[in-house]
Amino acid sequence: MSSISTAQGEFLAHFTTHGLARLQFPGAQPAPPVGAKPPGKPWLHQTRAAINSILTGETPTKLPPLDLSVGTRFQRQLWRAMLRIPIGGTRTYGELARVLRRPKAARAIGQACSANPIPLIVPCHRVIANGSELGGFSAGLNWKRKLLKAEGHSF
Repeated sequence: MSSISTAQGEFLAHFTTHGLARLQFPGAQPAPPVGAKPPGKPWLHQTRAAINSILTGETPTKLPPLDLSVGTRFQRQLWRAMLRIPIGGTRTYGELARVLRRPKAARAIGQACSANPIPLIVPCHRVIANGSELGGFSAGLNWKRKLLKAEGHSF
């Protein structure tokens, strides 16, 4: 586990041999380690740069390798779809369900968002409910508002 200092607080990053496997927001209870690999300097630098870019509403120039192996097939499909939501963009749970060709899976989309182990970089904060309602966020609605505001939204 590595601590990454930002202007918004200390993020905790967990790495495996395959890449970044978990990212915890400042103030979160430290979770049990998911991997025993200390990150190499390039991965840690890429993670720090990506976090700082996202916190200021900018697109990261490069993401660290992501290890999303903890998820089910459906969750991994959703998380990859969320990576395609650009900074400043949002998608509803229903829109993502249609993208995944599971139009009745909006509730499952919400559950998969809450299981996202890397919620800042795999941007579940950009997933909203119908009618421009915020919906939920694993790091709390204050973080979701803050991140969306940095990206140009006013909720």
